[in-house]
Order: sequence, then C-alpha cells, then structure tokens
Amino acid sequence: MSGVMLCFQTMHMTDVVSVDCGEAPIENVALALELLKDVDVSAYSIPNHESKIFKDECMFCYTSPYHPGGLYICLKTFTAFCEHHMREMAERRGRNVFLQLKSKKTRDETEEPREKIKRLAIGIDEGFCNEKCNGLFENGGRRRILSCDFSSVGNSYSHQSAVLSSYWRCLRPYCNNHKCGETRITSIYEPLERTAQALGASNAWDGEMKQVTKHVNLKQIDNPPVLPMSGWKCDVETCDLSENLWLNLTDGAIRCGRSQIIGDGVRSRGNNHMKMYYEEKHFPLVVKLGTIEESGVADVYSYDEDDAVANPNLEKHLAHFGLKMKEMKKSEKSTVELELDMNQKWEWARCQEDGENLETVFGPLHTGIVNIGSSCYINSVIQALLSIPDYVNILGKNAPVIMNDIDPCEMNESIPGQMAKLFSSLANGNFSKPPPNNEYNGVKPTQFRKVVGKGHIEFSTCRQQDAEEYLRHLIDKISTHVPIAYGDANAALRFKQQIKVRLVDESSGHVRYTEKEEFVLALPIPKTSLIPVDQEALRFSVPLTHCISAAFSEESIEGFTSPITGETRGARSCISMATFPDYLMIQVQRFQMGDDYQVKKMDVDVIVEDVIDLTPFRGIGVQPGEQLLPQENTEVDEKIVCELTSMGFTRNAAVKAVLNTKGQDLGGATEWIMRMMDDPTLNDPLPSQMASMNNEEVSGEEVEQLVMFGFTPHQVLQKSTKSNIVIFFQAKYALKKEKDVNAAAEWLFNNGHSVPEESIQPVIDTPKEYRDGSGKYELVSFISHMGSSPHSGHYVCHALRSNRWILFNDEKVAVSKNPPKQLAYLYLYKRITEL
Repeated sequence: MSGVMLCFQTMHMTDVVSVDCGEAPIENVALALELLKDVDVSAYSIPNHESKIFKDECMFCYTSPYHPGGLYICLKTFTAFCEHHMREMAERRGRNVFLQLKSKKTRDETEEPREKIKRLAIGIDEGFCNEKCNGLFENGGRRRILSCDFSSVGNSYSHQSAVLSSYWRCLRPYCNNHKCGETRITSIYEPLERTAQALGASNAWDGEMKQVTKHVNLKQIDNPPVLPMSGWKCDVETCDLSENLWLNLTDGAIRCGRSQIIGDGVRSRGNNHMKMYYEEKHFPLVVKLGTIEESGVADVYSYDEDDAVANPNLEKHLAHFGLKMKEMKKSEKSTVELELDMNQKWEWARCQEDGENLETVFGPLHTGIVNIGSSCYINSVIQALLSIPDYVNILGKNAPVIMNDIDPCEMNESIPGQMAKLFSSLANGNFSKPPPNNEYNGVKPTQFRKVVGKGHIEFSTCRQQDAEEYLRHLIDKISTHVPIAYGDANAALRFKQQIKVRLVDESSGHVRYTEKEEFVLALPIPKTSLIPVDQEALRFSVPLTHCISAAFSEESIEGFTSPITGETRGARSCISMATFPDYLMIQVQRFQMGDDYQVKKMDVDVIVEDVIDLTPFRGIGVQPGEQLLPQENTEVDEKIVCELTSMGFTRNAAVKAVLNTKGQDLGGATEWIMRMMDDPTLNDPLPSQMASMNNEEVSGEEVEQLVMFGFTPHQVLQKSTKSNIVIFFQAKYALKKEKDVNAAAEWLFNNGHSVPEESIQPVIDTPKEYRDGSGKYELVSFISHMGSSPHSGHYVCHALRSNRWILFNDEKVAVSKNPPKQLAYLYLYKRITEL
C-alpha cells in the first residue's frame, strides 16, 4: 500500500523526535500537541489559503518525497528539505519544527503494447517515450492522511490544536481518502515537472504541426481530367516512376517528387518533376498520392508557402478530379515518416549507439538529467560544462557557500542558487547510485530551466532549442548573476578574438585591429573541401582542419568606404586568436541558410582529430610599417535618435539602433528596430546606463511611499566576502527615471513590465580574466544533434571521464563503445599544457 506518512518533528541539536499523525491519529496527535506546547510560537507559522508550501523537492538538492526519508517541510517558512539539509537548517538558522512528507511509487503490472512511433518528438503521445517513466505511478492522488477530530484531544491544547487543524485543512485536498468539499488550495504547488512535461508536449515540434494553407479556397481549372483511384504514373514521357507521385490540385497534373535520403547511402526514387512543373505553371498546392487517408490526413505541400501545410478542403479538391477520399487507402510513407526512418536507422542510432550493449556507470560526474520536455539541449550543454573544472569547483563544490548566502524562500527564483543546486547534485554522485540503490537516480532541473530561461523569447518556452545558442545564454547568465566573489567560472572558456581589416585600396594600405570577447569558435563547412563518402556521392565528409583554415581565412567586405580616401572599394578582413583559453568550444556550422531562406542541416561527416594545433592562427598585432585606420566613432547621432523617439520608440531602443547601424540613416535605424521588436531587452538601458543608475542614490523615504502604493521594493541581497549589495528594483528603478514620487508611481503602472529582472547585479567594471597558453588542444567532450533542424530532434553529449568516453543521453549514462565524433555539432577541447 503506497501513501504519505506525515510526521511532526522537533529538532534539539542532533536528536529527532517523530510523531506519526497517520496510523494512530488520536494518540499521536495528542503527543504532537504536547511537543508543540513546549515550542515557542514564533518557531512556526499557521498556513492559510495564500501560503506557498514547497513540497516537490528539497530547496538545496533534488531529493523528493519519494526518496528514502522523504522531505521535511519547515513549519516557519513552508520550505522543504531532505534530512541532511534539514539538520543544516536547524543548526544554521534555528528552525526546529518540521513536517515530514513521504510517498512511494508503485509499478503498473499490466503491460500495454507499445504503439508505433509516428511523431518526431520525445515524451509525447506517439513519439519517442521516456522509458524510465513507463509503468510508474506518482501517487499524488493516493496520498493518505487518516481523518481525526482535533477538538477531541482536549481544551488544554486549543492553540496547538488550531495549528494542527490548519495543516490538516491545507494538506487534505491532496488526499483521495475523503470527499472534502473544501476549495483546493491553489497556492500549494503542483509538482513542477508535471506542468513542464505537459507544456513540453503541447509546444514540442513533432513534424505534424502544420499551418492551414492560404489556398483553402484554391481556384481549380474547369473541365478537369477524371483520374483513376490507383495505378498512377508520372505524366512526363521520359519518366516511368509509379511511386513518390504528387498531384497538382489546380489542374490534376501528376508528377514525381524529389529524391530524398532515407537511410545510410539510400535515396528514394524521384526526378523532381513536380517542382519543375510548379516553376513552369506556378500552380502551388500539391498532395502526395499514396499518403491520403480516408480521415483526410495526407502530405500536402504549398510551393509558394514553402512548407508542408494542412488543407481542410482536401476532400473537395480531390473530388474535383473524381477521387473519392473516403475510399482511399494509404500505401506510401509520408515525408515525416521517411525522416523518422532515416533518423532511427542512421543518425539517431549512431549518436545514441543503439544496438550496443553499453555498460551503465554511476558516481560523481556520472549523474543523468531527466528530460522534462524537449530539454535535451539543456542536459547536453550542462554535461559538457562538467568537463571543465572551473564550473565543477565554483558552482558545484562551492555550492554550500553560494546557497548559504541565499534565503531558502528565494532559492526557487535565484539563478545562482539553482545553478549551485544543479551543478553540485550532478558532481557529488548522490543521485547516481549503483544497483540496488538506483531507484532514485537522475535529477529533474525544472526550476533551473525556468529561472535561467525567464524573460527570454525562446528559452522561456518548453520547445526544443539550439544548443549553441543556449550555451551562450547560460554563460551570459553566469556572468551577470553569479557574484565574482565566488569565482569566475567562465574564465576557462573566455578568449579574445582579434579582427584585422585591411583596405583593398592600394593607395592607402591602412589597417585596423579590433578585439572582441568570445566563448565559441564558429567554423564554417567549406563546400570546396567536401569529400564523397560513397560512389554515389549521397553523403560527404570534410576534415576539421579544413573547417579551421576556412574560419581564419580572409573574406571580402563589400561596400566598405575608406575613411582615408573616401572611396568605396571594399576591404578584406580575417580573424585570429589573441588568446588561447584553457578550454575551447568549437561549433561546426551544420545549420545553414538555403537559397529558399530556410535553415537546413548539412549531413556531413566531420573527420575529427583528437589533438589539434591552432598555434599558426595566433594574432600577432600591428606589424612594422602598417598604418592604422582611425577608430570607429561610437558617438550617436542625436538627430536620428530624436527622430526615432518622435516615432514612438524608446530612447534606449533608438540609441541601440543608431549604434548597430553605424549611424547610417533614419531608414536603416528604423529597419533595425523593426527586426528587433521581439527582443525582450530592446528597451533595456545600455550597460553604461545601468552602471550609473545602480550607483545613483535615491531617497529611502520616497521608496517607502511607492511601497505604500502597492509596489514592492524587491530587495535583493547579494552577499560576498567584501561587501553587501542591496538593490531596490521596482521602486528605486522608477524613482531614477521620474524624480517625483507621483510621476514614478504612474510610470510603474504603465511600464512595470519593463523593469529589469530582480536578481540582476549592478554593472561593475571588473577586469575580465583571459587565460592564455599553448595553442594545442585535445578533445574532451562533444554534443551531437539528431534531426533536420536545431529546433527539433534530439541532443546527446559524449564526455571523456577517467580516460573513458561516456554517453550522456538524458538520464541514461553509459560507457561509449563507438563515440560518433564525426556527427557532432559542438566540440570541447582542452588545452594541452606543455612541460
């Protein structure tokens, strides 16, 4: 029998006194009341309908009510802790009254047949399933608290009885042993991972989410041909194909489709005659014959919309040519099914090493991360970063120091806190135990995902994202939110890239050198270096050394106007390495924009060397005899800024537009703003403005007046060994924009959503560390992507741990037998220290 055991516990140094309020209610409640009578009333609070009770997992690790010992809810703050952290709270913060919450999982003994995979997604119906969850029921609905009448214990415990009764009323709605008429307490959190998985299922791209075509009311020709129900053939005389046929819904023409890769060195048959027909006739809407089902499901493609679409009037359009949709049977695979087959047979199988009998490994730095709904890109990036000691030491081993500086009530919304919680839990091995203690392995970073992605237009969703973009986003969050007093975790990846611009104008010959901070070295795939893998040239390979050479080669800058001669004759530029970091992250740019402006993945094998030498690409700076170009002007044209603000744009957006368009003209700046309208930081102050704003003092009395209006001061305390920094956000931010209290209040009513997020630190001009050394590197980790788009498919990570390649496939962690280095998207190299 599964359920929840509730215990009141009081802490006296290291002793724990437990009282079970479930199995023998009357007697044990009496004992609980006796214990509470001796406890100072200030040690606990009475929950009400507005109380937030954190009961999903420990605030400082990923222990849940299902783990041995369960959770202990502090009755003062209603925050939850495992037994280890509960004892720390008692010793460090004086908390001494806790409520123990325990639950169990039961396995469904009925074996349901697994349905065929039909959707290109993970963790949703008809898609790739998360096997760890199969057959398990989380008994949130089966939690059991036996009924008892608190008033029957006696009048001498009236206050304590009211306290216990309050806890009973708050927890009772989660038990199914009673039909209670009370309103469900909405402020008590539902398990966050369930919500995330539900959102992930609804937002994940699955290959079948199609927009309704704009040609719903397609105009079809008069006197159309009457087509047979089967036995079709391509209308082109020289083509004898009777498969992969498409019907043009405008005039009834039947043509073959393009050839498509469907496996390792295997293509479907097709001569692309329908595409040629569209280019001739411009009839846009086509449907793949053989994929039409009586329900109306079919492969419909719109050439001028350049996408697979849904056609609600398909039955009507088919009937125009005598085809009865209700009598049609599917006889061919759809485009999505062909892509699924290809992924399962080739890329997915290779990257996940399917078919191999892999040895599962456990212990520190071998902890899996559960996929909480299209989160494999997050999981893979985190596992790769664990190959860098700086992240393990500063965010992992130093986690107790970081979390000690954060109030437990603020842990759920604290970026440093969530980072310390995740990195420490992955590094310490507490959630990676060998059998028979492996039931609770793996962590679910639900809150980490939420707070790190907060406010971002992409990462705040539960959709699949680009791992390289997320890596940059995560590095930025660490830089701006983790106090430098704890250490600079990003220093191991940070490097300077030197950019040299040389004018084509021979009469000038001037050069300009600039440097910029980088964390990822992007490498293009030079098409001139592609090598056919097979005789049919269906798949190609390229040496990584060729990609490196291409990245550091010269490129032309069209339209460059010489500030010396005033002539527009272009220029040439090239990049070089000004510093060599301890660890170098390399991105192979597999995703490229096609001629049709669609992002497509290049299915190319990269011939990777375990050791590379970038020494020839070190920047050498200004050479003797070179004349320098004047530096670019960073001042803004106030006339353009004023014109933009008169159009309704904020000054911050206007200044950014002028700076990013080099002050060209009003039209260029306006176009830049329109392109950036979806950027949530468009109207944020520039870094220099934030620095001065945070250093500017405001009246505490005026802040208090705004708080009386209903705005919170949003006081965030960042502790370090040197100083305490207190930042008042909403009120203080508004008062710096509007000096008058009433004007500041009005500004907050209208613009409260634009206040920077609470946990941001003031910009402090701290010199950044750029490590440097040898240009020789060895491969220590790589991230592979499976699928046709960075926003779909699946990511896995391989990392070198103790001289063994380890596969991190979400919560599955095993020794790799055949690391697919040639298919990776991101490579992490470690600098070889020369003796």
